[in-house]
Amino acid sequence: MNDKNIVQAFETSEFRTRLDKARALMSKAGMDALVVSSQADQVYLLGYEFHAYSPQGVLVTLDDDPYFILRKMDADTAADAGCWLPQERVVGYAESCITGSSGEGAWEAIGRFVKDKVGASARIGVEVSALSMVDYPKLVGALGVQEPLDASDLVATCALVKSERELFYMREAAMITDRALVAGMDKIAVGTRHCEAAAAIMSVLCAGAEGIPGGPPPWLPHIRGGRFSNAPHQPWMDDVFAAGEQYFLELSAARHRHSAPVTRMAHLGPATARRKNQHEGGLAGLQAAVDTMRPGATCGDVARAYDAAIRPYGLTRPSRIGYSIGVDSISGASLAPNNDTEILANMTFHLQSAFYERGERYMLSDTVRVTENGAELMSAIPHTFVERPA
Repeated sequence: MNDKNIVQAFETSEFRTRLDKARALMSKAGMDALVVSSQADQVYLLGYEFHAYSPQGVLVTLDDDPYFILRKMDADTAADAGCWLPQERVVGYAESCITGSSGEGAWEAIGRFVKDKVGASARIGVEVSALSMVDYPKLVGALGVQEPLDASDLVATCALVKSERELFYMREAAMITDRALVAGMDKIAVGTRHCEAAAAIMSVLCAGAEGIPGGPPPWLPHIRGGRFSNAPHQPWMDDVFAAGEQYFLELSAARHRHSAPVTRMAHLGPATARRKNQHEGGLAGLQAAVDTMRPGATCGDVARAYDAAIRPYGLTRPSRIGYSIGVDSISGASLAPNNDTEILANMTFHLQSAFYERGERYMLSDTVRVTENGAELMSAIPHTFVERPA
């Protein structure tokens, strides 16, 4: 794959292409430097597939390779663990910044390093949305700027269109996701504990499928139904599957942090006419969205097509119907009526058809890739209306 180490998932040339995209947007926004604080964006730019427990920052300038600033115990091995930068560009801050014994915290150390490199007069962009209310003033104070430029969406914009290698990993993730979903669905039965379905799912996500290695998922599987169905982003509960209820499983595998989520539902016992109507309308909306999702359309066009398709079923959409996906989970533009982002070939979206009210929720979702001529689903799981014996 490369001449540096065996764990780098992409060629160094691809990382440099991503860096060039970021620099072009920086220049357009009047930035001399950019501090990347989002873990997903750091993975995208550097290839270091970490789950950080301490602050980390990437310094990007217009005319030189980036610097990666992180805790020393991690910095010592980052260049040998997937990060494409040479070791001299990986900077470790002291352990005392974590323990507080030096009087300088990690974000102050990162900000001070950036200021020393780019100077006090540099126009600095910061990923504001990736910082907490506690961390933001620490970083900005150390940078010595009154108000940095907000660069929250800059790297995410670069990541909207996927490379062939990224699509390859997403297809692999989709294959694992499908197998994990089937394993979880097979556990949905009256009296079975939710944790048994979760264990079946996690086993496949970790082990992989068809010779493809598994790994940590981008989030814990969501298993919801019954009176707790309105908690869509919660994992499984200390509960059992009950007769007369419907349940959804939403999950994703990840290959080199690239996701391919999917959601399917199962009914324990005969479904009501209302639930069948939700499925028919949800499927019609999803199909209309896929049919509209092609180069030249906008995210808003897709959302409006979905709305038009579900209206005859007496259904309305409570939120956006999806978002751009790539590294980790949400990554960029939303599929919402007011979003005029142009859709291009090789964009990927998590497309969600969902309706909910108190004590009731319907969910159906797929990962969709835009092609030159339209769009295709990455999952091979059919959209069958599943009714299990109660």
